[in-house]
Amino acid sequence: MKFKTTSSAKGFTLIEILVAIAILAMLAAGGWQAKAWLDNKQLVTVATTQVGQLELAMNAYRADNGDVLPHGKGDAVSAAVLYSALYCDEDSDGEPDKDSTGVTRMPYCEQLIIIDNTKSKEREEGIPCIKVKISGKAAGGKRLKGKRYAIIDPWNQPYRYRLGCEALDENNKTGMGINPDFDIFSLGPDGKGDGLTKDAENADNISNIRAW
Repeated sequence: MKFKTTSSAKGFTLIEILVAIAILAMLAAGGWQAKAWLDNKQLVTVATTQVGQLELAMNAYRADNGDVLPHGKGDAVSAAVLYSALYCDEDSDGEPDKDSTGVTRMPYCEQLIIIDNTKSKEREEGIPCIKVKISGKAAGGKRLKGKRYAIIDPWNQPYRYRLGCEALDENNKTGMGINPDFDIFSLGPDGKGDGLTKDAENADNISNIRAW
């Protein structure tokens, strides 16, 4: 007697395979989005901490300069102003200047470090300062041109500085800030800021990191 055997195993159809691939692709995309969100949240935390450190340093600068703050409008030039004030480097050569007695001045923010590029391993050991192309007019009509040092946020963009709405600069002029004294802020993850002003130079939005 002969018995005919049949296999009960059934293969996957092309449609089932395509559906499985589509589901795996969606899960992978969701995983990457979640990772990007967590990474960005961590960078926001870093920026918030750095802004706090820069704010303390600017208050120390003010105490040493007769309660007078440097002038800044929150534009690209203000990044150079912020660096020069806190690192005591007016000529932007990467070294603190000397005072009238020939003694090298001490930076107001010990966490500031000069690096060649933002990919340096030193980036994790402090707040990086690198040379970036900056052009425009600083206080007193002085024109800045070429590369100047600036303090870089976690998204590799210069921190901005703006004199506060009630503070006075060396010319007894008030600023355009949100805070009474000064604003130190980042343009955020997109590096553009949020607002209606040209190039978002003076934009303020809750998504941007600021000192309050």
